This record gives sequence, structure tokens and C-alpha cells, in this order.
Amino acid sequence: MLIYRLYTTATGESAMEKRQIPLSKESRPISEIFPVKEMFFRETPQGHVQMYHNAPRHQLIMITSGIIEIEVSTGQRYILKPGDLLLPDDFTGKGHITRSLRDVRGFTHIILKEDFDVSQWPIMEGSI
Repeated sequence: MLIYRLYTTATGESAMEKRQIPLSKESRPISEIFPVKEMFFRETPQGHVQMYHNAPRHQLIMITSGIIEIEVSTGQRYILKPGDLLLPDDFTGKGHITRSLRDVRGFTHIILKEDFDVSQWPIMEGSI
């Protein structure tokens, strides 16, 4: 299972990486259990563009419908679709642009505890 992580580089640029979520070796693999704070749901219409902005809170976003594009400050663009997981960690720096490309964009936002950290999870090299 994969997660897209949006983050701020040492030079203040936003960047994206894809990490592997560690799962058990069982016949039905499972991750560790993570405590969370709250959750909410959101929809955004097709064509909506949110210009450069930073992540407003520590949250995990599950894309439930629509096709979105994330543009980082260097101009690279990434397409996310239903089932993708996004961890926006770019709280400082230049931020990113979000575009709703097709259909109503549905999200489940899970507000995370401050100590949720994916830095030890394997990076999927060359996958983005």
C-alpha cells in the first residue's frame, strides 16, 4: 500500500514523494494502529483550482471520487485518483496548487496526531 507525501524541502520548495506503508507479513497484511483526532468529509467541484497554499493541518486525505492534480512549486504535476492517499506535510515554504480535473472531487480528511511520522517508511524510488 502506498501513500503520497507532499513536503517542504530545505530550500522552501514543495515536493512529492511516494512511500510504502509497512504492513505485516500475514495472509491479510495489516499496518500498526494509529490514533487519530477527528475526521471530516469534503467535496470540491470539477474545475476548482486552489492556488499556492500550504497544508492547513496534520491530516491524511483519502481521495474518494474525481481526478485531482497536485502541482508542487517546481512545476512538477502529479495526478491522484480515487483510492489514493495523500499526506500533505508542506506546512511552510512555497506550498502547492490543487486542481479538480474531472468530476466532483470527494475527500475524507483524517486529522492526525502530531506525532504521526512516515519518515522511516520506505521511499518508492523512481515511482513518481
